[in-house]
Amino acid sequence: MEPANAQYFSLGKGPQLEFYDIDYAYLADRTKRTGPLDSLHYISIAPETFLSLGGEFREQAWAQNNEAYALRTPIRNAYDLQRELFDVYLHIDRHLAIFAQVGRYDSFGKINPSTTDRSYGRLQQGFVELKEPPGPAQVTARVGRQEIALGSARFVWVNDSSNIRTTHDGVRVHGDFQNRASLDLIYTRPVASQLDAFSDFDTHAGLFGAVYASEAVSNILHVDEYYFYRRDFGAQYMQLTGNEERDTLGGRLWGAYGSLKFDGDFAYQFGEFDNKRISAFGTSTRVLYTFDRTTWLPGLQMQTSYFSGSNGPNAKTIGTFSAPMPRPTLLNYIGLDTLENLIEAYPALVLNPANNFALRLGPEVLWRASVNDAVYISRTTPLTATLSASDKASYIGTNLIATAQWRPVSYVTVFGEFLHELAGPAITLAGGSPVDAGVIQVDFNF
Repeated sequence: MEPANAQYFSLGKGPQLEFYDIDYAYLADRTKRTGPLDSLHYISIAPETFLSLGGEFREQAWAQNNEAYALRTPIRNAYDLQRELFDVYLHIDRHLAIFAQVGRYDSFGKINPSTTDRSYGRLQQGFVELKEPPGPAQVTARVGRQEIALGSARFVWVNDSSNIRTTHDGVRVHGDFQNRASLDLIYTRPVASQLDAFSDFDTHAGLFGAVYASEAVSNILHVDEYYFYRRDFGAQYMQLTGNEERDTLGGRLWGAYGSLKFDGDFAYQFGEFDNKRISAFGTSTRVLYTFDRTTWLPGLQMQTSYFSGSNGPNAKTIGTFSAPMPRPTLLNYIGLDTLENLIEAYPALVLNPANNFALRLGPEVLWRASVNDAVYISRTTPLTATLSASDKASYIGTNLIATAQWRPVSYVTVFGEFLHELAGPAITLAGGSPVDAGVIQVDFNF
């Protein structure tokens, strides 16, 4: 069983979220079936054909006081979210497979639930998978509905903290070159989820395309380069709403040297929003040093981020950075703030009292990158009250965050986070208040 890691420090893909990322072919050898779920993960049909069954049951309990800094309703919100998924993965032979995942998503007690909270039933994923080894490469093509996370997942993420994860209809081709390099080519239409059962087969939110390359330069350093394209309808910046076409060029440096891990993304964006030019920059870096020979394996972690903002709604250029599929849980799992018009400094202490239990404690300090742009909350929503002429403060506040994760067995994870924000003048001058928020989550995967 892998050790727990509160707000895990990811290298490469990080912890596996997808059932189809796990190769259960080894369970053809019955002597290797040691777990209670192994009989579901490998059901033999023919010499090269087998079926894998799995799923997930997740329960979340949320409580928020002064949600959105009390600048929008509801002010107080306490609710439960429940997710049920069932996976079917049919391996026809070594080259062809079919995957399907269906789910139901419920919200109990939430005021004004969103389209990412509830659905009476949906095809979360469903695709045909082709695998071919042309020469030294292993090429996998997936056609259909699928979830997509790339690299560190800072800028392209499945939005796992929400009840309904982000999914796409389209094509992904992945090439793996002897585990030294990889290349992804992607063209999709992101799916807009609907409340009614199985009613989102033709409801999409724009277009997404990506070219993502990763290479191991040495045993210490990996280098990624990427290009993203996003067409979005009804994007919001400051007091403006319009359609946009945004291109992102970026790179990532990540790796490990002894007890030191590092992971940083940097990206420049250009394009057009409602006849305005886009020119924006974003970067985020996290480093972690672990004292491997000390009790509880303490680690010192530092995360810094900069996401540019605009110079007001009347400027000719939109300078607000906006990731194609942002991961607000990069900042904290509560997802109070998001990756726009933001400067972040987040030192933290990570402790592992046991191999299956981890804690993270630290203050996260936030500022606006531009005082002429709004403070943004998840999901990419501007708080227009922070745009008043009397509110030109940059300091948003300091989040005091405590995070814990416990993995009693390999297929059960218990997670919790509490956040108290000390609101700064960028919030209080707009009439906002400090925030208290917490979540407890139990996740059973089989």
